[in-house]
Amino acid sequence: MHETWTYSWAIRNIIAELLMPPSIWIALALFALIFFRKPSKLKTTLIGFSLVMIWMTSTTAFSQWFYQVSDHWLHWPQPIDLTELAKQEKSESSSKKNHQAIVILGSGIRAGAKEIPEYQNQDVSTGAMERLRMGARMAKTTHLPILVTGGRPDKVKSDDLPEGKLMATVLEKELHTPVKWVEDHSNTTQENAQFSAKILKQNQIDTIYLVTHVWHMPRSQRIFEKEGLQVIPVPLGYHYKSPLTPLDYVPKGDGLTKTREIWHELLGKVWYEFRF
Repeated sequence: MHETWTYSWAIRNIIAELLMPPSIWIALALFALIFFRKPSKLKTTLIGFSLVMIWMTSTTAFSQWFYQVSDHWLHWPQPIDLTELAKQEKSESSSKKNHQAIVILGSGIRAGAKEIPEYQNQDVSTGAMERLRMGARMAKTTHLPILVTGGRPDKVKSDDLPEGKLMATVLEKELHTPVKWVEDHSNTTQENAQFSAKILKQNQIDTIYLVTHVWHMPRSQRIFEKEGLQVIPVPLGYHYKSPLTPLDYVPKGDGLTKTREIWHELLGKVWYEFRF
């Protein structure tokens, strides 16, 4: 087994991480310490601001406020009603359903899963399992075929299972849900859409139920639509909490994770506007 990552991949991901909290605030504080050797009001302000932002962006209260504010740019989708979908499915013609499918996007692999050697000591991430569970529910409601998509974006070992194959295995063996197509070469959301669209169009599919987390949906939907597919969003992973408690103003890993998810999508929106 040999490593397959490249320096360009590593540099690109390090830069991306440095633009995310808490790295961006730590970098700002280090900048102030290194370039302002003598005590000054600006130096104190930058370090103080960095510490406050590390605290704030790690709280559940901030992540919920950030979610609401960012709706102006990202337009978060509403959850799908499976009960209403089941009623709609009964009334749809079989000819229309023949051109529809469910697409489940990958969300990462957990390496070093020693408890499941039959999967080459790999497992789908918690986020990926949430998507697979929703995809299975969708399939049982609509009776539509499933496409799973995901390659090896982390590029650690050359013989690691592609995420798409691992997702299909979990769906079929653990959730007892058949998978029609496996796309296992994509390493980005853009490639998810490009490679999946090719498979779908070859099979006369023009409409998809796209399964991914709510924070990932706006960008994903737009990218798949650019590939000529009609997209019906199936978002999941809502975390709205009301009322807030004093603990929601204290830094926690969960609060930071939610903030990072939204922050990542805002950066992604800017990048895709520039690139595509």
